[in-house]
Amino acid sequence: MHLDPGSYTVRLKKSGYEDYVKDVYLSSGETETLNAYMTEIVVTTTTTTTTPPPAPPAYPEQSQLNPLYLLLFLFLILIIPAVIYKKSRGSSSPSSTTPSHSHPPPPPPSQPKPLKSPATSATKDLKPEVRGFPQELLTKYQPLEYLGGGGFAKVFKVKRLSDGQTFALKIPNLDKKARKFFLKEVKAWSQLDHPNIVKLFNAFDTPTPHLEMEYVDGVEMDGEVIRDLAEYPKPVTDEIAINLITKVSQGLKHAHSKQIYHRDLKPNNILIDSNLTPKITDWGLAKIGAMTTTATTTRGLTLLYAAPEQLDDEMYGHTDQRTDVYQLGLVLYELLTGKLPYEGANQAIIMAKIINLDVKPKPPSQYDEKLSKYDNFFEKALAKRKEDRYQSVDEFLDALNEIERLDKERRQLRESIAKTKTTMSVTTSSEELRKLTREVVRQLCKNALINAKLNDKAELIICLEELKAFSKKHEDELQKVIERVELMIRKKIPVGEELISGLKVLFHKIEKEIE
Repeated sequence: MHLDPGSYTVRLKKSGYEDYVKDVYLSSGETETLNAYMTEIVVTTTTTTTTPPPAPPAYPEQSQLNPLYLLLFLFLILIIPAVIYKKSRGSSSPSSTTPSHSHPPPPPPSQPKPLKSPATSATKDLKPEVRGFPQELLTKYQPLEYLGGGGFAKVFKVKRLSDGQTFALKIPNLDKKARKFFLKEVKAWSQLDHPNIVKLFNAFDTPTPHLEMEYVDGVEMDGEVIRDLAEYPKPVTDEIAINLITKVSQGLKHAHSKQIYHRDLKPNNILIDSNLTPKITDWGLAKIGAMTTTATTTRGLTLLYAAPEQLDDEMYGHTDQRTDVYQLGLVLYELLTGKLPYEGANQAIIMAKIINLDVKPKPPSQYDEKLSKYDNFFEKALAKRKEDRYQSVDEFLDALNEIERLDKERRQLRESIAKTKTTMSVTTSSEELRKLTREVVRQLCKNALINAKLNDKAELIICLEELKAFSKKHEDELQKVIERVELMIRKKIPVGEELISGLKVLFHKIEKEIE
């Protein structure tokens, strides 16, 4: 008869003998043979006279069960198990029945459990914040904290068991194709040694690809730890933005000097420490991400931060250092505005805007008029064609520094103009007045040019209106320029080089007139 796998208790009874009890565990497809030995019950009687002879045994052999009875009992086991057996655990079959007993069944015997490897046991013991750490790496590292990640990779803070060293451990999720190129593509990263670049200590492709990197602690803000520029609240002040982007630029310059290009520069790949020092990470991983089907980004990139040549190399050519310059500009743009120059309802719309020559990046002044001084800068930094951009990180920084220099000079000029006008109002000498007039006209012309270069059209109009009071010969020309600038304000057109060149000529004539 077929018995379901499970635990059973076998009980054999025979008058004059002790019960035979045996716990049996039956596995699927296996048979179990029992050798049953029963012990005769001996009753001792005490009397004051004589001891009667012992009763004859019930069976010829007293030391063991007759084989015929054993065969009979085994036969009964197979024929009527419901009478002999009682399952120690409930049957899973709806048709199974359990015989009634006058006493509770004995507890089920302990069953063998599969052996657990140390890694499996350790995985179950992991704290919730480090769940998902690969068990094959538990013999090498102690996971301390989950730092972040996405579909392409996860990052953990770990302690290396061999020496207690603390690292950030990045574990990319790669398919077989990408694994072949893993060590080759990150090799260049190990050559970079700069305070604004995350240090790569080691890279391994077995038992699963992983990178030992410098641990960057992040900066605490409002009780939360901010670990990269993607999490950092935006927009930020000009001072913070320029400070961050200048340090990132220094890291890029170091890499470019070794002919190493990042090609996936974005806020997520710029970590920050407790001193707000930015550090570029993930060198070479964009190319690996483009190879693997597990990557969730377009061609291994985040579309919003992709340069035109990364989306259409037939029109714009191959990537180079100017690709990093373009993405550096995008990071600065987002820091200042809290936005990105190209947005859309879906990826197809965003991609079309990025690669379309006729679509210009949205000027920062459309978000904040105070940012108008950066409009011309971003028009060049985010130019679609590489040839129209800043050709190096140095050129990028020089243009950025020029904006800051002009802004500082403008503040100083405003103070100088105010002092000169105050002195003019109290002077009684005609000669001194003529001298002060020439000085204030020179200052106004210079300030007007600075406002033009900084694309501050409102301040430019104020300077032109003041110059009209000092120049009678060129009053009409000044008025025409004012009307042109007002039109540019309405149409949101930035001040270009053509207007700046015309202003230089006009101001030279006005200064000659005053002399």
